[in-house]
Amino acid sequence: LKSAYGGGGRGIRFADDEKKLREEFEMAAAESRAAFGKSGLYVEKFLQGIRHIEFQLARDSSGNGRHLFERECSIQRRHQKLIEFSPSSVVDKKTRAKIGDIAVMAAESVDYLNAGTAEFLRDEKGNFYFIEVNSRLQVEHPVTELVTGIDLVKLQIRIACGEEIPFKQSDLNLNGSAIECRINAEDPFHDFVPSVGLVPDCNLPYGPGVRVDTYLYPGCNVSGYYDSLVAKLITWGQDFNEARVRMSNALDEFVIEGINTTIPLYRTIMDEKNFINGNISTDYLEKYNMLNVMQGELKEKHLKESDTAIAAALLFSEYLKGQYSAGNSSKGLSLSNWVRTGSIRNGI
Repeated sequence: LKSAYGGGGRGIRFADDEKKLREEFEMAAAESRAAFGKSGLYVEKFLQGIRHIEFQLARDSSGNGRHLFERECSIQRRHQKLIEFSPSSVVDKKTRAKIGDIAVMAAESVDYLNAGTAEFLRDEKGNFYFIEVNSRLQVEHPVTELVTGIDLVKLQIRIACGEEIPFKQSDLNLNGSAIECRINAEDPFHDFVPSVGLVPDCNLPYGPGVRVDTYLYPGCNVSGYYDSLVAKLITWGQDFNEARVRMSNALDEFVIEGINTTIPLYRTIMDEKNFINGNISTDYLEKYNMLNVMQGELKEKHLKESDTAIAAALLFSEYLKGQYSAGNSSKGLSLSNWVRTGSIRNGI
């Protein structure tokens, strides 16, 4: 059951028998009414082990329709996208052309005018199921911009001004691979509870193939009244692995003080073998216990840092003992003033 008027994962319920269907119907309708003002629902076939794949499209007032290839959006939490990338590892050239043409046909059938997105589900047998057309630019549109070289915001404005799309379908080519991580002000260690407050400082990553779209700046305030998205981190590479490595490095460089974010989870995912090998589906986080993996990695990191600190303290202690011993011998040198001062300040 899915709200006919909603988005963002709201108003979606699952039922596997008649009794539950009645209960969940009322719950989904109430949730839809509260969130969107209307209670109408779709009834759709439930699919397991699916991938969420969408196609960017555009159509102008002269009837010219184009698709700008696909985006893989299967890394999700509660039906909300977290990571998107293009191209998808399960979409070959033939399938890309076929589903892309279907997306354009859908736009033509309703005389669509704008940039937009046709969304599909793909099952384990490779079958595609149409979900909907989102009549707007998506959060993840930079992924498509990086692999096609097309500025989608500019294209949308040109279409709104009555101009024709300035390229043919045959002019478009996929160039490399791009990945986007949605940096949300949520705590992945505590069931993604919202995190709000002052950001005293932040460090944005940069370098070849790295793009950051954000409103963050030192001293800004993250409010709880709006969407939790505070930044979009996008990387491009000549292939998926290069884009992934750049993303992993960029996540390490990305520092946002004062609030908790989803960055630690994305660090874990970028190095996870199933993600690397393309073995993903919309239940990826649950299937591979990624939150537990993330917590385990962080605990191990803290233990290593603690061991390093202890080892450094022991080495410094041995150094001081050696200096004191040398200072008390007739041939040795006395302990320098800066070491004495440092020792006193540190209580040694």
